[in-house]
Amino acid sequence: MNRAALLAMLVACTSSKPLPSLDADNAVPPSDPLYEGQYRFLYDTWGTEVLGEWPPADFMLNLMTSEPDVFGDQYSQFGFIPDPNDDFPVGFKPGISDSTLVHETCAMCHTSLLPDGRLWMGAPNEHLDVGRFTVEVNKRWVAAGNAPLLTDLGATKALALGPGRFDAESGDYPMAVPADFPPYFTLGERTATNYLGTGRNVRTEAFLSIYTFGAGAPEPSNAIVPFPDDDRVTSFLDFFGQFQPPVNPNVDTAMAAAGATVFQNAGCGSCHHPADVSMDGIVTVAPMGTAEEMPNVDATYPRGTIATDPLHRVLIDGDGSGSGSGVDQGYHDLLEFISDEMLNVRQTDGYRVSDLRGLWATAPYLHDGSVETLDVLLTPAANRPTSWVHDGFTIDTTVQGNGAQGHEFGTTLSQTDKAALIAYLNSL
Repeated sequence: MNRAALLAMLVACTSSKPLPSLDADNAVPPSDPLYEGQYRFLYDTWGTEVLGEWPPADFMLNLMTSEPDVFGDQYSQFGFIPDPNDDFPVGFKPGISDSTLVHETCAMCHTSLLPDGRLWMGAPNEHLDVGRFTVEVNKRWVAAGNAPLLTDLGATKALALGPGRFDAESGDYPMAVPADFPPYFTLGERTATNYLGTGRNVRTEAFLSIYTFGAGAPEPSNAIVPFPDDDRVTSFLDFFGQFQPPVNPNVDTAMAAAGATVFQNAGCGSCHHPADVSMDGIVTVAPMGTAEEMPNVDATYPRGTIATDPLHRVLIDGDGSGSGSGVDQGYHDLLEFISDEMLNVRQTDGYRVSDLRGLWATAPYLHDGSVETLDVLLTPAANRPTSWVHDGFTIDTTVQGNGAQGHEFGTTLSQTDKAALIAYLNSL
């Protein structure tokens, strides 16, 4: 019996034999109703391995043994997390439909080794350099006499991402638009998902995530891989929406208490609501040349404004010159998928307010991953580094899409108050 048939049998017979799992610190046991959803998160490729985005499983396994210095143990040189119970790393698995092929699962980007060494599902793997890994695999595949898996443009954009980031643009967009892997803590409580805040609930976020894998694409009526049925997605949704943030084991309680007062006095709570993330909404992108504003100061912008890198908005809104908008075929296909699946989305004019819970374990910061630490975030943008190195990759904040500007809130606090505020943020 091949792996795909075995897994199908296991899914159908969960009462007699447990599904594969992972030794994560927030894993649920086989007796838990969420266990099948956990399996989906860890192992389900949604059948998209047949799209041929990666070489076959045998070729991928051989890379580990033929070039261990380049790829490392289960590709650990690229930030993958080895899975001691499998030949492939966490989140990169043999296909659920065809086990001779491989594909990502949701766990690849959203399972992390925390700074204290714990393995935590739902936290972003900020060390994973998917772009560089893809380029290196493609080089070996082409050298073996096969057609390339990447275009020249695709390879250039992949190398522009760096660890912990994915590309937010569609394949034929002329430049990379990096987005930081988001934390997926208690998605079921949020009313604004993804960095633009266009999704209104966890079902929408999950459906769009599976769609980006290729299920239901390019649009539902002629999808190469049909979108999975409701029962399969429902179990995944139940698990996907309930991740809790990891508790920081090293909290200075006195400093954190002082920082909670700073948080309120500085007005941080007017945008961020760590006690009720359903209240975290969207902050408007500041018009060019204007200063950022707090909420409820200017009646024109009741939610305030933010001046972080605007390139993600350009993908949706255009740049005012008739070029630079993301309204290409990929965008049209996405709109059709949203309509067909009756997903709950909205247009926004800015970026979603970040969930502050688990902040201690999810650096770097801002939607593009351009700010290295909380200390830097509380430094005036003009004084933030123009470049810094993340796991060997240089983030150049002068490049459009990498900009570390904006979010000047809190930058004028005293050093004492900043230290207290950081202690509080790290306690959430």
